[in-house]
Amino acid sequence: MMLYYQFYKSFIFGGLLVLVVEALSISPSSFVDTFDPNVTEYYFDTIVDHFNFRPTADAKFPLRYFCNDQYYANSSSPVLFYAGNEAPIDQFVKNSGFLFEAAQQLEAMVVFAEHRYYGKSFPFGSPEIALSPQKISYLTVEQAMADFNTLSVHIREKWQMKRDTAFIVAGGSYGGNLALWLRLKNPNLWAGALASSATPLKHLLRESNAFSKIVADVYGNVSTTCPDLIRKGWKDLFHYMNDNSDENDNSGRKIVQEELNLCHIPLPEQQEQQAYEIYGWISGALETMVQYGYPYPTNFYNPGPAYPFKVACENMLLEKSPLASLRAAAQHNLLLTDDDWVGIAWGYQCCTEVYQPMPTNGITDIELPYQPNKTEYFKRCQNRWDGVTPRPDWEEMTFMSSNIQAGSNIFLTSGQLDPWRAAGIQSLPHHASDSIIVRIIDDGAHHLDLRSSHPMDPPSVRKVREEELENFIRWIQQWKEMYPSSSNKEPANKSALLLRKSMTVLSS
Repeated sequence: MMLYYQFYKSFIFGGLLVLVVEALSISPSSFVDTFDPNVTEYYFDTIVDHFNFRPTADAKFPLRYFCNDQYYANSSSPVLFYAGNEAPIDQFVKNSGFLFEAAQQLEAMVVFAEHRYYGKSFPFGSPEIALSPQKISYLTVEQAMADFNTLSVHIREKWQMKRDTAFIVAGGSYGGNLALWLRLKNPNLWAGALASSATPLKHLLRESNAFSKIVADVYGNVSTTCPDLIRKGWKDLFHYMNDNSDENDNSGRKIVQEELNLCHIPLPEQQEQQAYEIYGWISGALETMVQYGYPYPTNFYNPGPAYPFKVACENMLLEKSPLASLRAAAQHNLLLTDDDWVGIAWGYQCCTEVYQPMPTNGITDIELPYQPNKTEYFKRCQNRWDGVTPRPDWEEMTFMSSNIQAGSNIFLTSGQLDPWRAAGIQSLPHHASDSIIVRIIDDGAHHLDLRSSHPMDPPSVRKVREEELENFIRWIQQWKEMYPSSSNKEPANKSALLLRKSMTVLSS
């Protein structure tokens, strides 16, 4: 879900940042991943429009997925299925090691399915054609869920799985939403769902600055001075960029260049736009360092240190001015900015079902005050996508919002540090089944529980992973009891044996 900032910038600021902040030199060897997912790439011909019996000109397209079957024992063994996000799926393959750890204990297959219109899964032959206003209308949550449903059926057939093979769907962030909704909508296909850092309550993002307030609180918990430095930095940035006391005097913009270590002095005719672009870039960096504030160095999207927000705040405190403090913080920018196709596709989704403009007040958060204008937002969407208008309440109406009491076998997690927790289900719904579990992970960032186990993991996430695995085993056993295979000769107590074995391994 990190692409909120890219969409926000493209609509509010209207262009990419043309000024460059010199980044801190970080040794790549500090962030080498030792995890090898050992996956094989496959493609599955999925239908372009699942909800129209009259086929499109190109009726199908190849949807990419990755598979690891090294632990897969037999045709009754379970499948752990990751529902892909708004990015190339290989990014999540490399950063979701818990599923592989669980697969080893469960003798399971692992599948990572790519979301249509991302990565290499484009209909109509190319991203250029697929992402045009005339062809992008098949990019919806419902179509993506139908892809994953039909892919699960295809995998059953391809590997000749028996009916008692349980498919557990998992995902993080937007992928967590999909996992939640797949289980709610199709419990006949999915034995259970792990929804990590899911954000199904978009109205909470639109109604307050809860998202941005979490970011401010995280920095404030490192030092109460850091949020104040950031707010003063914005004030100084716009003061110096808009100092027009003498049109021939560039002293204010020169100060900005020097303090932020920019490549050149901002141009006077673009000073307002460039001030907002600088703000957007640094603001996005500050948010991303909290969202991906893992307790150890990572290279998820871009290399970063352990608890990057803490490092950024501590560096800010060493500087002599608020502007210089902003530069010190931005040195650890983790933003991904190298995939234009991702930004276009996610921008379209934010103009249809994923409607999440967020207000800020500049007092309890560390942003400039901003109140989204619904009329202007809609107009931009209509102009960009040939008349397309967002449906703000469609997603929650269609996928039950927090009213998931009728569901079962769902494990919801949110990180206490993660700003997207503001749109998560953080408590058990009234009259919900005890098979729906909600956990807030102390000192946890965005879908930390899906990542590989690490010596620096906080105890909270270790405990949650144990619970997740315990529930996986329970769901698998329930599925086998509901859909028994006539040739299934497994002992009745195998579930308990697996549970004891798994708990021993995870706690060691």
